[in-house]
Amino acid sequence: MPDMQDSSQGATPIPARRGAQVAIAFTVLGVLVAAAALARDVFDWRVGPGALTATASTAGAAPANPSPASPASGVAPSASAPQAVRLDTLAVEAGAVNLGKLPRQLNGRSEYDRPIVIGCPTNSGADKQREVTFKLQRRYIDLTSTVRPFFSAPDDHDGVVLVYALVAIRQTDGTITRVTRGQQFDARMNSPQDLTADIEGADELTLRVQCQYPGGSVILTAATVSAG
Repeated sequence: MPDMQDSSQGATPIPARRGAQVAIAFTVLGVLVAAAALARDVFDWRVGPGALTATASTAGAAPANPSPASPASGVAPSASAPQAVRLDTLAVEAGAVNLGKLPRQLNGRSEYDRPIVIGCPTNSGADKQREVTFKLQRRYIDLTSTVRPFFSAPDDHDGVVLVYALVAIRQTDGTITRVTRGQQFDARMNSPQDLTADIEGADELTLRVQCQYPGGSVILTAATVSAG
């Protein structure tokens, strides 16, 4: 009987230790659940939609669709400059036979880049002037160019040339009105002159040249028309 009593007294601590372990396990589980909840709350706060936007702004990233800067109050936005088009890129409507090449003595000189060369008339019979007509189709408003005469004969170097800018405007009834819109006088080899003309509303532009001496060339450089 004493042996059975000792055995009964030795078994009593076993349920107590198990109870302590269960309590510790519940405590640890509670801590883990609380930690998970806290981590969830912290994670949601850091990666929420508002946090992403704030982080991107802090990093200096530009918004996807930035708003254009507003002009200063009371200041009107500047109008865009008219687009310049080279005259030699337009279609020649008439007088292409009067166009020539740049005299070889002038090849390679920067002031003669992309020239329009019109041969001087012979000044005999009906050949007193030469014309070249370009198609405008009412797309342009101004003509600008520099007139540079050239005569190969030394005695003719002081010869004068005249250039007129005429426009053709088609009326509603089908008739065509031709008007001189610009002209240049007294251009010489040693004194080139500028030619300007208002060509707004014109269907065609005609350049008419007259020369004091035959055998020369009228060279238009930097010839452009501007589109409004």
